[in-house]
Order: sequence, then C-alpha cells, then structure tokens
Amino acid sequence: MKYHSCLFLLLAWLLLPACQPPEDWRLTDVSGKLPPLEFTLTDMTGKIRHGEDYRGKVTLLFTGFTHCPGVCPATLARLATVLEEVAGSRERVQVLFVSLDPERDSPEGLKNYVRRFGPWFIGLTGERGQLDALVRRYFLSYRKESPDASGAYDVIHSDIVVIFDSRGRARLLARSDTPLENLGRDIRRLMEES
Repeated sequence: MKYHSCLFLLLAWLLLPACQPPEDWRLTDVSGKLPPLEFTLTDMTGKIRHGEDYRGKVTLLFTGFTHCPGVCPATLARLATVLEEVAGSRERVQVLFVSLDPERDSPEGLKNYVRRFGPWFIGLTGERGQLDALVRRYFLSYRKESPDASGAYDVIHSDIVVIFDSRGRARLLARSDTPLENLGRDIRRLMEES
C-alpha cells in the first residue's frame, strides 16, 4: 500500500507542471489577431519574394529605411544584440527589414545596410502599392515627408516589430524600446515551440 501511495505522489509531482497554465508572454501577444506572414516584395538580390519563402524560422518583421537617422539603426542593433545571446538563432531566426523608401533604397544599398547588423538580417522592398499593402496588413504606419530644397526627406514610420512563429503565424509585437531580456526570452520560447 505504501508503495502505491509513494508512486501516486511521485506521479502527481511529475505531472503538476503540465497542469500549470502556460507562462505569459512578456511581449504583446497577437496570436489569432493578425494575419499570417504574406507579401510580395523584392529582396536585396533583386529577386521577387513571397511571405511563404520565409516560413520555417522565427521571423521578425520591421519596416523602416536606410537613411533613417535614429530608430532604424538603433532597433536593428538591439535585435542583433538579442540574437547574439540566443543560442541557435543563426539557424532558426531571421529578421526581415522592409524599406519603405524604394526610391533611395536599391537592393544593393539594402544588402550593404543590413549586412552591418549580422547574418539574421534580410533586406526587402517593393513598389509603393506592395509596401502599402504590407503596412495595412499588419496595422503599421508610415508617411513620406515632402523633400526640402536639397531633395532630402524623411519617412515617418512605426517602431513596431511583428514576430511570427516558424509556421508564419503572427504571434507577438515588440517596440523599439522593448527590454532586451523580454525579447530574448520570448524568441527562445517561440524557437522551442517549433
């Protein structure tokens, strides 16, 4: 009888974690609230790409432009810092940086820009209609400012990073100032799910 009681207690103790509710995400959970990873854009080699081409890895989608003076390089550098610390990320995570400034951001320019941040980064851009469709799809925003006398202009844009699981489902949102430890923790968790 004692043997059965001990066995029951041991089994209950082992199964207890499975009965616990899953730990909350540290980032904003958008599971089931945003559409899957889909788009048609041009990559940094000039090849037409579709969202499904990037399934199979945890994917971070961020929009901006290479002439961005602050938020883009800072956000991409922060993502690189986190991914350096996440074991296995080189093989299982990718960052899609979509330029909202195709007039200035050629495929070659995008390639040179994203290369500075690390192996996870892929540059994409497209025609204005394609970019508008992507921004609307994920409830992002941008606005191209009027050029000044020298022709220079700014592109005001969202600082949101949309994070997809390896099946291409939108799962999480982060911002440019999201604490790095929260970002790293949730990326690891998504990697473990795949």
